[in-house]
Amino acid sequence: MELERQKRPVIKQRATYLCNVKLLLLVLVVLGHSMEQAGMKGSFLYRLIYLFHMPLFAFVSGLHLKTVPSCLRQAKSALTLYLPIQGGIALFVRGQTLTTPYWHLWYLLSLCWWALLCGGCAAVLENRVKKWKAILLVISVAASLGCGLLPVGRFLSLSRTVVLFPYVLLGMLCPVQLQNGPDRRTRRRLLGLSLLGALPVCLVLREAAYSFLYQADGYQRYGMTPSEGIRLRLLCFAAAVGLGLFVLALIPARRFPFTKAGGDTLPVYLLHVCFLPLVNTLWLEPGVGALALFSGALVFLLWELFRWARPPYAIEQVENGIFPLTKARFPFIIMTSTGPGGPQGGIGYAGARSVSGTQYERDENQPDPEPGRDGKEQD
Repeated sequence: MELERQKRPVIKQRATYLCNVKLLLLVLVVLGHSMEQAGMKGSFLYRLIYLFHMPLFAFVSGLHLKTVPSCLRQAKSALTLYLPIQGGIALFVRGQTLTTPYWHLWYLLSLCWWALLCGGCAAVLENRVKKWKAILLVISVAASLGCGLLPVGRFLSLSRTVVLFPYVLLGMLCPVQLQNGPDRRTRRRLLGLSLLGALPVCLVLREAAYSFLYQADGYQRYGMTPSEGIRLRLLCFAAAVGLGLFVLALIPARRFPFTKAGGDTLPVYLLHVCFLPLVNTLWLEPGVGALALFSGALVFLLWELFRWARPPYAIEQVENGIFPLTKARFPFIIMTSTGPGGPQGGIGYAGARSVSGTQYERDENQPDPEPGRDGKEQD
């Protein structure tokens, strides 16, 4: 019996460090949306959050887009989820179309584009030519700066896709070991590098309107000349990288009781907007502290409601391909869950295949992985 157990392959799950990073960013997403609901868009904290949390989310997304097959699977997964949700909204909300994502759904559509772009980059880098990494980064930054000169705007989420793609590409080019967290020496280096972003952070927060940080419109909308817009976007790059390194250096790699909440982030991302009207009904003048408590509580309540009843990475032979998904049995999650070797390290439940009847066992020493990506921001 013990010998048979040893022969079963064990699937490593997402590192605790990455779960902690995702959980912090998810709470910031809900906090930012709550501040919008409370009319606090122009506050210092709101602009500070939007200065780095979207770029850092894009960076984390890029960590899982390493190969052409995984990129294609992730693109299919994001698009399969985006189309029915956005299509349903377009039917019932006036002015909504499939080509203009609703509120927080832009991230799903951008993720589809990023996966396709990263798939192309992965194909280019298959020959392992180091100079191509630098070339691709330069091209992505140049396209990001030049995007503001064109009237692409929010159509198909093209502006955000192009502007944030350099962060995705950075994540794609980073070694897989980053998912386990930096060591002490690397943390000191990251903190030192993050100090370089202090001045750009101050300049951006002084000069940029909060809506500019959405990266959803061109320079002309803000009355900027091309040179002014490119300068401000470069400052945004430097500030986002500095703040992102600061956060990555401070996040602990140890496992906490709440770490698993950073694994199942997609249901919270999709559904938290339904509860934001509570901000204006629970209190008349909410402060930042109350909103932070509300955001954290909402994240954990939704996670507890939709968390997995079975290991997300367990793949076994099931008749007719029907899987018991969650405690609530919400079927839409089937389209974005992942297993070993897929977009986030594995094959999605929707496309799962049994391997000669072998059941993959979970590693109990690691937290559950997330089923999908996160989006953010209302504008």
